[in-house]
Amino acid sequence: MCPDERQNLGARGEEVAAGFLARKGLKLVARNLRTPVGEIDLVLRDRRHLVFVEVKTRRGTSFGLPQEAVTTRKQRQILR
Repeated sequence: MCPDERQNLGARGEEVAAGFLARKGLKLVARNLRTPVGEIDLVLRDRRHLVFVEVKTRRGTSFGLPQEAVTTRKQRQILR
């Protein structure tokens, strides 16, 4: 898969995730928020919570499940 295809797949995954979460009542605050330690794909909120979302989009599970792609390092970056 070429870089443009990967970028398009990732953008589509972010759209799907944002739509799903909006239907659950969350409001989009920011998309692709850049911070000194990295980028956060989606920032949303509900009445009481601020939610940070790392979107992992894959065509299939041959390389593992998307949730397995959020490494411990990435989780620590999100917590900062």
